[in-house]
Amino acid sequence: MNKLAQFLKSGIKSLKRERYYALLNILGLGLGIFCFLLTSLYVKDELTHDKWHKNAENIYMPQRTLETPGGSMALLPAYPLGGALVEESPGVRDAVNISFAQVGKYTVKEEEFETKRLFNTTGSIFRVFDFGLELGDEEKALSQPDGVVISYELARKHFPGQNPMGELIDLEHQGTYKVTGVLKPIPGNSHLQFDFLIPIDYTKGHYINIENHWQFGMGVQYLLVEPGYDIEKLEQEASALIQKNTGKEDDFTFAFNKFSELYLSGKTSRSSGGMFGGQEKYIIIFSVVGTLMLCVASFNYINLTTSRSFARAKDFAVRKVVGASKGRLIAIQLGETFFVTFLALVVAIIGIELVLPGFNELIGKQLSLNISSDLTTLAIPAGVLVLVVFISGVYPALMGSRFNLSSILKGNLPNSKGSLVRKSLIVVQFVICTGVLASALIIRFQADYMISMDLGYNSQNIISIEMARAGMYSKKETFRTELSRSTLIEAVSSGPIPDTHSLVIIEIGEGEDMRREMFVTGNSIKGFVNIAGLELVAGSSFEDLPESALESAVILNETGVETLGLMAEEAIGQTVEGSSFRIVGVVKDFHISATKSKIKPLIISYNPDNVSNTLLRFKAGDQEKVIAFAESIWEELGATEPLKYDVIENHFDNAFKREEALISIFDGLTIMLISVAGLGLFALAVFESQIREKELCIRKVLGANYLTLLRNLNMRFVLLIGLALIISIPITQYLIGSWLDAFPYRIDSTANYFIIAGGLVMVLAIVMLSIQGVNSVRKNPAEVLRNE
Repeated sequence: MNKLAQFLKSGIKSLKRERYYALLNILGLGLGIFCFLLTSLYVKDELTHDKWHKNAENIYMPQRTLETPGGSMALLPAYPLGGALVEESPGVRDAVNISFAQVGKYTVKEEEFETKRLFNTTGSIFRVFDFGLELGDEEKALSQPDGVVISYELARKHFPGQNPMGELIDLEHQGTYKVTGVLKPIPGNSHLQFDFLIPIDYTKGHYINIENHWQFGMGVQYLLVEPGYDIEKLEQEASALIQKNTGKEDDFTFAFNKFSELYLSGKTSRSSGGMFGGQEKYIIIFSVVGTLMLCVASFNYINLTTSRSFARAKDFAVRKVVGASKGRLIAIQLGETFFVTFLALVVAIIGIELVLPGFNELIGKQLSLNISSDLTTLAIPAGVLVLVVFISGVYPALMGSRFNLSSILKGNLPNSKGSLVRKSLIVVQFVICTGVLASALIIRFQADYMISMDLGYNSQNIISIEMARAGMYSKKETFRTELSRSTLIEAVSSGPIPDTHSLVIIEIGEGEDMRREMFVTGNSIKGFVNIAGLELVAGSSFEDLPESALESAVILNETGVETLGLMAEEAIGQTVEGSSFRIVGVVKDFHISATKSKIKPLIISYNPDNVSNTLLRFKAGDQEKVIAFAESIWEELGATEPLKYDVIENHFDNAFKREEALISIFDGLTIMLISVAGLGLFALAVFESQIREKELCIRKVLGANYLTLLRNLNMRFVLLIGLALIISIPITQYLIGSWLDAFPYRIDSTANYFIIAGGLVMVLAIVMLSIQGVNSVRKNPAEVLRNE
């Protein structure tokens, strides 16, 4: 304890004696640790996702997949498959079906709310998974047709301080349910999150008459498999059951995906995980980002400490004279490093607590540094403390303990044997800074490029109104007729923008040459090509054809025609293989989905009976008036719900939220990195000028001007930074290239962004060096050399 007290006392004295440099070290290390902690919390959350279930490694999700040259199509397995496997396969212990999330309104105590997490399932969910009940019986909670299990959060929200068991909740389109259970809090690192669980009912809703239907599936099935059971054998058993109950072979391949791997492989069949969740590439990005930031901060500390140790050389020498061993000198230096790192860790943790709520909102997570509720979280800051002390403290301590005693006491500064190490660290720091700045610019301009891309159709001044709701589907034609009478509205139609489409498999060729291609298909009526401003390449649009010619008529995009192996002109009048579709027109390719996706083969069918939306084009500036008019017609026709509309030109805004969040993260990271590296460079310049103070004054006496002195003082730093810029280009290009490769449409060249990043870093470095350099070269030689 006495030795520890001495080390702490030494650390405190050092901080008091050199407050300026101590503050630089604490802030620099604090920023590095802050970034590393933040990214570590994210990575920990991702890597532990869904693994808290005790049977996570033995739960599997069956999936049927059809591979095509244009991509793969996944289908839900037949609904009865899970139950049949439990009965007939010795390897399946239990099974549960959980529906997709449903959005709906519900009423509690005559007050209306909305939920996006309503699910149908069965009581076996509690046997397969570890979703326990805070209140209620797991065996009986979902056995009652009118029973509902609610989340822990909803119970506290709607029944604070009360027992919610037996309370009534009215679910829109579902009926009135009685609370039969309350779930225990579900960890945030679970892709399955529920507000309501209601029993599957074969007499209504999505599951009507599907109990014994072997052709189609509903919801997602999860199987609890015996440990060690052969999954390939299970796939064969599933295929055999499908063939047995359908009487035909299945062209789709079966795959049983392990539940613990669903999230990171992106195969959950559900939207989950927040902005960056469920993608291994972002785990790598955040891991690299956090590590690089910690390395820059640690290298900065090493440079500052080793440079400053020259100024403290006499302190080391005196300690040796009074009997301090080499080991003791190392321990004292490590003690000081520990003290500085500990203070930096405190600063970082305070910063984490302040920033975490906003960061969680940005990336859609529930990250927490709550050590009291999860002791494993303590390992992260503790590990960081040990790691930083080791990285940042060992080399300066060893170097300081090796100073030559007699030379130092004669007034000579120690030789800088570690100058190569320090130069290398400066180069590494600025390689990272330049790379991150260039990456931030590339990410920003790639996002801007995709957002500003021409969609291939005129999206301005168009709104889409969903008709398959509020009892309006059967009145869609009347609704369009009434709207077209307004002088505010230029055109009315229906068609597959935005995102109102489905997929279909087309078999092309025969025999061994037969291949399956996946086409996007959507329904439309007359006027769609005109209202969307599509460019006809060949043939006619639907409005240009007589009614007799519209039966089975379709319009394809250029990619669709190419997929069929045809030219645009020769495709007109031909029938799409394996279907009754007759091609009457070909339009130029356009983006039916966000520009992050490649344009797929498209079939636009003339099918006025099955369109699901109404498109309105209006004059610029009249949007509010048009919406008000549409709402009045909507209400007059007896709609049971308020009108919902989608402004086409804003529809894809949310598609780029991930890139926008990544831009914000990299902007913050770039500022932190350049701040740390810049302050470190400034401090190094101060030390360099102190060490070379007499040399500069002698040069000044011999006639050197200010510019020559500045160049002599700072040129080595400028050359090192220039070397860093050259090294960073191929490394960053390789790393950012893998991110860019995920986009089918990319910026043409990244060279400009490396030039901009390199230029900015160099200018900032020269400014920082010049600020200190000017002060150094302006010193009066007589004041410096008078004691020589």
